[in-house]
Amino acid sequence: MIGAIVAGVLVLALAILLGFLLIPADESTPKAEDSSTTTSQPVSTLTVTAEPSTVTATTTTSTPTTTTSTSVGPLPDVPGADQQGFVSGPRCNTTEDQAIMVGQTGVSKIVVCQVGNQSGRYYYKGEANGLGVEIPNPTRSGNRFVALNRDTVYEMTPSSLTITTNGVVVSREPMLAYWTD
Repeated sequence: MIGAIVAGVLVLALAILLGFLLIPADESTPKAEDSSTTTSQPVSTLTVTAEPSTVTATTTTSTPTTTTSTSVGPLPDVPGADQQGFVSGPRCNTTEDQAIMVGQTGVSKIVVCQVGNQSGRYYYKGEANGLGVEIPNPTRSGNRFVALNRDTVYEMTPSSLTITTNGVVVSREPMLAYWTD
């Protein structure tokens, strides 16, 4: 019974990850300015929970919000991004949190944020095709970041975003733009 549940969760996770692979790249990315107002796109997050006797999948969709950023300049290496993440895409949760890594592939936009002034305390936010994920406590080693979400590992380097589930690489996306502090 537990084996069937685990297999069902894995099939669902692989289907979601494969969906990310088939998403076309966003060709147009707006430039960030020193003072800007942006409206975020709706973001859907899929959460899968496996309990010994049930599998529950829930989807939550956030409503578009308007955010205003001040004195946040563009990042030179990542078009459409500033010190809080992407102007249109994943951003740090509060103005006190600053991006320490921002990357873009042909499919995904990713940002790792530092929680306030708490050195070494981070969270990962990724988005592809309007679906987003937020993962607490990614690790950093130089300019390499690793976020763990149950059996799925997201590894970000200047050359690629690699997504591995249960030790099997399900996606390797070449990095088009990458910045880290």
